Amino acid sequence: MHVGRHDERTTSSVGSFIANLPEMLGAMVVDPRCLVAVIEFEDVRYVQYWVEPHGAVIAEVISNLNIGDAVALSPEDEEKLRTAGWSEPSPGPRPNWRFEADDAAGLMKIVSMSRDAVYDVLRERDTNTVSVRIWEGRSIAGPGDERRG
Repeated sequence: MHVGRHDERTTSSVGSFIANLPEMLGAMVVDPRCLVAVIEFEDVRYVQYWVEPHGAVIAEVISNLNIGDAVALSPEDEEKLRTAGWSEPSPGPRPNWRFEADDAAGLMKIVSMSRDAVYDVLRERDTNTVSVRIWEGRSIAGPGDERRG
């Protein structure tokens, strides 16, 4: 895992990202810093992760909020996320589909849910290119506190 600046990108394939997601999130959880990872696909849709020093993890999938007239997800895509257990986006501090975890079982659920979102909702293929950015963020008081930097 390479922690750089928020604008420093590394490139990989979707298949490699998914295969290494458990290791990446595991490394982020044991790191004493607050870390942010944004994984952006060629069509500019994304998944992202916020990991607090105390181990809480917030996973997010892009939504249709805050993107103007663009459509990132169809109603069918949104239903798949809803059925899988992602929390609905809302205007304000939680504009993306979201899932929070604070233990090993929850972390493994995030890995599984992320994999399904990438392949079944965003319809990415293993050979597609993905951009990965990981940087140090500012810690928040807890997973429900929205004062992130």
